[in-house]
Amino acid sequence: MTVEQPSTAVSTPETADHAFEEELRAEHVLAHAIIVSVLVAVPINGAVWVGMVAFAVSRTGSALGGPIAMAVVVGLLSGLFFGTWAAFVGKTHLFEEMDRTVDQEKASAGADAPEQRTSAD
Repeated sequence: MTVEQPSTAVSTPETADHAFEEELRAEHVLAHAIIVSVLVAVPINGAVWVGMVAFAVSRTGSALGGPIAMAVVVGLLSGLFFGTWAAFVGKTHLFEEMDRTVDQEKASAGADAPEQRTSAD
């Protein structure tokens, strides 16, 4: 007869590095901001491009189908670009603050270490 011993492993993995957890949190916030910004920017850019092209083409008397389809694609691409750009610009402070704290920790750890001489005297 075999008896199973209960597991002593922790159910959720723990990371030992606080800086790593902070980096993951900042990346998740950035990803969320990118998704929201793109969802806002794509319809706005699409409407602007379709409006501009429709106005320009309607005055010439040409068919609207092809130019409007191209305007939708350009609006989609510009919305992806500007939405992603806006999210990066809006969340840059998180990564700058994280870099600042890491640099301060390295500087304080370097100040505590004993000095080493490199001269060949």
